[in-house]
Amino acid sequence: MAPPISATEDLASGASSGVATPTLAPLKRTVLPTDLAAFVVDPSMPKEWPIGLPSQDALTHLSAESRACVENFAAHTPVEQPEVGQARRAAVLIALYQPEGSDDLRVLLTTRAKHLRRNPGQTALPGGKVDEDDPSPVYTARREAFEEAGVPLASPHVHVLTVLDPVLTVLPMNAHLKNHIVVTPVVALISDPALVTTLRPNPDEVECIFDHPLKAIHTGIVEGELAENLNLSDTNWWPGPTEFHSLEDVTGSTGSYRMHRFRTRHTPIRGFTSDVLIRAAALGFGGEPEYGHYAPDQPSWPETIDWVVQGLPAALEEPDTEKRRLEWRTATGVRASGQRIE
Repeated sequence: MAPPISATEDLASGASSGVATPTLAPLKRTVLPTDLAAFVVDPSMPKEWPIGLPSQDALTHLSAESRACVENFAAHTPVEQPEVGQARRAAVLIALYQPEGSDDLRVLLTTRAKHLRRNPGQTALPGGKVDEDDPSPVYTARREAFEEAGVPLASPHVHVLTVLDPVLTVLPMNAHLKNHIVVTPVVALISDPALVTTLRPNPDEVECIFDHPLKAIHTGIVEGELAENLNLSDTNWWPGPTEFHSLEDVTGSTGSYRMHRFRTRHTPIRGFTSDVLIRAAALGFGGEPEYGHYAPDQPSWPETIDWVVQGLPAALEEPDTEKRRLEWRTATGVRASGQRIE
């Protein structure tokens, strides 16, 4: 993929407010249109797409490993979406492609715009909340990917492979149940790498579009030349002693939870996005990662979703006037959630 596509001519990589930002060489690019009208969904655009393995023509350029990964995704039978009552729902798009001259699948990621109120500067998958008139999580994920990054809704080169089981956003202790979100990941293949070069960020929502090898999520290791272009270590963006992947077992709102952080050539992958990608990589590569996705005694995603769904009606009846101290319990004590450990 070309250098990350920024909403500005020179990209000075950023992080959340109050956190020191490492100095990176500016990423030059050709100025792309930022007319916000280009990100408005045309009502005549498709609302349904076939799900499964695309035609052989869409797979001929893939390496043997990438093809096996795509076939594993397409063979996955989506489960029926659970009833979540009053819980909020969202969907994200795991858009995969194999760049020219490469043998590995990359996943497209975004960095949230710095002016946003929630999670500015954080790495995310394209996605957002399910609107009342959205016919399916697939439509939500595709619509949001179009609105945020310009992933076309009517392109013959974007193929929906499968829908993964829902995941719950895990929050710090004392977080209100209403802030949890049940998120459905949708996996898609972009079969023409040239399409990726046409994507551009919606400046209202996205600071930057970049990619990361899906295999690096599964192994916890970035290989080859890609390892030479990762973001600076020993900074607030990558404070851990490990080179590519770090983990920490904590206690949050739903009990035991394993936090993961993956170093990339831009902002790190962490929190909910890491959970979604680890699950996707395990399916694509046919096995759980050696580093272990879950903490000991960590409840399953269906269990955590059911806990929120069952407890939310009563929680919504209670006044929420007190200022809550959000924190994670760790092996060495308690840390406030504002210390960027999510």
